Amino acid sequence: MSDQQDTGLWEHRVRFDQAAKGLKVDLVADEARRDVIAKAFGMIELNSLAAHVETRSVAGEKPVVRVSLALTGEVTQECGVTLEPFTHEISSELEIDCIEKQRVTTEVAEVGAREFTLDDLDEPDVIENGQIDLGQYVIEALGEAYDPFERKPGAVFEEPEVVKEPSPFAVLAQLKRDE
Repeated sequence: MSDQQDTGLWEHRVRFDQAAKGLKVDLVADEARRDVIAKAFGMIELNSLAAHVETRSVAGEKPVVRVSLALTGEVTQECGVTLEPFTHEISSELEIDCIEKQRVTTEVAEVGAREFTLDDLDEPDVIENGQIDLGQYVIEALGEAYDPFERKPGAVFEEPEVVKEPSPFAVLAQLKRDE
C-alpha cells in the first residue's frame, strides 16, 4: 500500500521526521472503529483490536523509516465449515520500510511498464505527503491475520457421499440381460 490513500478504516498519521527519531505508539480501536472494520472485513464482530507500533531510522544513503507493528485482537466470525459463529484470537507482525517521495531516485519513481519481481516486494513504501499512516499498516496487518474462512476448533469438513448414477450404457446392458 505505497500510495498512502486513506483506507477509511483507520487513520493515524505521524510525521516522517518524527518517526525517523523513533516512536512507540499503542493504538487501540474503540467500539465505533471496530464496528466499521468488522463490517469491511465481513466479520460478525471485532471484539478487540490493538497494535503496538515502533518506528526507527534505518542506516543507509537515503533516510528510511522502519515501521514495526505487533497486532492482537479477538474476532467473532462464521465458521468456514459449519457456518456457526465462533470467537478466536488473531495476531500478526508486520515490518515495513518507508521513504519520502522526494528522496526516491528517478529509477524507482518512474516504474512505468516494467515487470515486477519478488525483489520489488522489498522496496520501501513511498510517502508522498511527509506523513506515515500507521492506521493503514494496522489494517494491512489485520488483513494478513484474518482468515474469512477460518474453521471453528474441531470443525471437520466431511465430503458428502455421492451416489454414482449408472451410465446409460450400463442401464442398456442390464436391460439386454433381463430380456
